[in-house]
Amino acid sequence: KPQDLESFLLPGLMHISALQKQGLKIWDAADNRMYISCPIVIFVTADCVAMAYINGLVGHSGAQGCRFWC
Repeated sequence: KPQDLESFLLPGLMHISALQKQGLKIWDAADNRMYISCPIVIFVTADCVAMAYINGLVGHSGAQGCRFWC
């Protein structure tokens, strides 16, 4: 588990941001053509333990364990 979560996530998010702006060049040998794909992050998931660490809420073992700001 990283000590500083932002220092762990920021480089990956910067790479995704660059791919969204510049596109990802993909060579299709069957068509002999270059495609440019612009990936989009629709949603991000995590297991229950990691989700509590990422969003800062109490996990499933807390006194009032809830992920929906109850």
